Amino acid sequence: MKNNLILVLTFAIFGYGTSFAQEKFIEVMVKDTVSLKPISYQYQISSGLKFEYDYENPNSKNEFSEKLKQSEDQIVSLLKKWNYDYRLNDNPEVNFAKDLTDKTNFLVKLKDSVLKEEFKARMIQEGIDFYITEVKYENKENKIREIYTRLLIKAKERASLIAELSGRKLGEIIEVSESKSEFGVITSFIENFAYSRSNGGSTASFQFNAGVLEKSILVKYTIK
Repeated sequence: MKNNLILVLTFAIFGYGTSFAQEKFIEVMVKDTVSLKPISYQYQISSGLKFEYDYENPNSKNEFSEKLKQSEDQIVSLLKKWNYDYRLNDNPEVNFAKDLTDKTNFLVKLKDSVLKEEFKARMIQEGIDFYITEVKYENKENKIREIYTRLLIKAKERASLIAELSGRKLGEIIEVSESKSEFGVITSFIENFAYSRSNGGSTASFQFNAGVLEKSILVKYTIK
């Protein structure tokens, strides 16, 4: 589980003269992230990506088509042999199937990281090109209680430290609000891009911020 905590601490005391009660408080802003557990992975593999079409050869189209068919049969045979959950990619932008020279694209679904690593090793060994197209994660709602509990504990620890160093005692919470992180966009892009590339992904195959639950809260306490 990843723990990336950014703290911005503000101590403020306001005095309003003898006719008003003196208001004193401490504000603590904490940010944290929780990694979500992947529950499935989807890869795309294609037939005949290593073949080259010879435009000078009048028989090239038929020969190329035959090579593609052999490649497709080999892929299907291997997928069945290894009992993978696979299907044709029905995306019209990826799988036209309009011509003899069109490549066939398959989608393979894997249910855990062990199968994922095994799949990658097998594809590399067989010389089959692949890239990741989708990673599904557990529901973010499953982690909501956990991350808020952690944030409130850390906020209290930091606020208590500030109060102690200021010669005061921490009181009760008087306000809690959520704050949008200014670092989320950059860190999410870098983390997800790196993850996608390390799993055979292309620049367009990562899911933006899909595997991370990020929360930032501002907590205000009274002080004595």
